[in-house]
Amino acid sequence: MFRIDEEYDIVVIGAGPAGLMAAKKASEGGAKTLIIEKEKRLGEKPCAEAVSFSTFKDAEIEPSPSFIKQKIKGAYIFAPNEDKKVVFSLENIIGYSKEGGAIIDKPTFLEELASKTIKAGAEFAICANAQDIKRSENKIEILLSILGKKMNISTKILIGCDGVNSIVAKKFFKRENYETITCLQYRITNYEAIEYDKIYFYFGSEVAPLGYAWIFPKGENIANVGIGVRNAKAKDYLDKFIENHQNFFSKSKIIEIGAAPVPISGMIEEIVLDNIMLCGDAAGQVIPVTGGGIHSSIAAGKIAGEVAAKSIEEKNYSKDMLKQYVDKYNVYWGERIKKSLKVLKALEKLNDEELNMLADILDGQDIIDLANGINTSRVAMKLMKHPLFALKIAKMIL
Repeated sequence: MFRIDEEYDIVVIGAGPAGLMAAKKASEGGAKTLIIEKEKRLGEKPCAEAVSFSTFKDAEIEPSPSFIKQKIKGAYIFAPNEDKKVVFSLENIIGYSKEGGAIIDKPTFLEELASKTIKAGAEFAICANAQDIKRSENKIEILLSILGKKMNISTKILIGCDGVNSIVAKKFFKRENYETITCLQYRITNYEAIEYDKIYFYFGSEVAPLGYAWIFPKGENIANVGIGVRNAKAKDYLDKFIENHQNFFSKSKIIEIGAAPVPISGMIEEIVLDNIMLCGDAAGQVIPVTGGGIHSSIAAGKIAGEVAAKSIEEKNYSKDMLKQYVDKYNVYWGERIKKSLKVLKALEKLNDEELNMLADILDGQDIIDLANGINTSRVAMKLMKHPLFALKIAKMIL
């Protein structure tokens, strides 16, 4: 049964990776915390479900077969001319452990994180929708609807982790340059591959305009197959991609379809105000080149929850106090997101022939670093040796 009081120290809207982690750390810090989720189950938003093993460490969860469906040891990156590709093993990539990466079952992973959040003392309400939010003197008032029943609650600090269509962001923050890419994904059965421990990426204007297509195996015979595109119909391109890759999909059947917008414009300019914080997709905390947001959102929620709990303890809910969250996040993740956004803008200027040429120059470490906003200056200096890319990419990245 739900147990909802009228007053809380901290209310978190959205029980995704950021929200659950924020509520967990806030509760561990001694704050009376409520987390609310409007959907009927966790993990409703479609997701490619790829993470590094370091994600589990930051989430403070032991890797488990219950949610790890396929360990990933490497990747294939295909240029528009698919005869040109970069193949690499994650074991040889700096920053990856021998475990490499994993394709998870996100709902099960979130259930594990939710269990730990509730054990830490957070109260939890599913099918709970924040219909309106008002800020009065040093507190936030929320009109909440739970299974059709309405009630008013108040909180000293509100943490908005409620995704692209965040009511918190729309009500209190400016997202003038906030941009999303349309993503569509099929879960298929009877997927045929020689290497189930490899993930596949495909680029090019004929494959995915201003985006990419992916194949992420989720155990033998099952895979997440998706596409992200801009200014184009995702379904048309995804269906065409599958039709053109019958070596994988000749016997495949679609067993699940999901679609969602993913922010790719980097963090919004302001993510804290007096009494209010933003995390995850709502704040644009997604790696722009890859569209990956599980790890970056967990990191954001972790820091935000800790800072919020400290703010409650010190009875200081001001923007200046809550800004500690931004400062700590920017040291690593904020910088990565900024650098990845620069790379994305540079790559968007390349035509298919130039992408083919780039596949001959870059190796696996280069691609991982560029995509994730790590050591981008090193790759830029490598590209400076090539006149075309020195002008079109390297200077933009630097």
